[in-house]
Amino acid sequence: MAKPGLDTELRRSAERTSESILGAARSDAKRLGTESERVVEDRRREVLKDKEAEYGAEARVAIAAERHAAMRAVLLARTHLVDRVLERAQALLPDVARNEAYLATLSSELTDALQFVEAEGTVVRCSEDLGPAVRDRMRDRPAVKVEPEADVGTGFVVVGAEGTVVVDGRLETRIDRLASVLAIEIHTRLQEEP
Repeated sequence: MAKPGLDTELRRSAERTSESILGAARSDAKRLGTESERVVEDRRREVLKDKEAEYGAEARVAIAAERHAAMRAVLLARTHLVDRVLERAQALLPDVARNEAYLATLSSELTDALQFVEAEGTVVRCSEDLGPAVRDRMRDRPAVKVEPEADVGTGFVVVGAEGTVVVDGRLETRIDRLASVLAIEIHTRLQEEP
């Protein structure tokens, strides 16, 4: 009889051991599950943070590229406007050369240009339209020869003896020299407008 009691006791001990092992396994499984969920959540947050940083960087690059493209388009448009203004100014030069205001300053401009050359052998080349006005202003300087030419442009060019000194008084040259200043002024005024 002792044997059945021993079997019962062994069975009970085995059940307690198995319950204890099963409880520990359930506890370990629950702990591992909770720990796994925490690790997965941490990893998910890390991946989201990395993706947000990546997408943020891509967005900043895209915004900068669009801003650059917009600024480039505005600058090109303004440059085309400056070019059109300068072309229009060039087209108006023949009329300006016949203008009373220009003709009134012609004597002083010729005098300023002639100070850089010696009178003997000096030639003033000018447009055919301006020829009579230049001759009139050069009456008191017989040593200076006036040569009207069709391809001179608007204004005059003073050429010293043997071509050693050339003073370019053409209006086209003046506009070319002022082009950068005019471009800055036009750009400034465009920025000031609402």
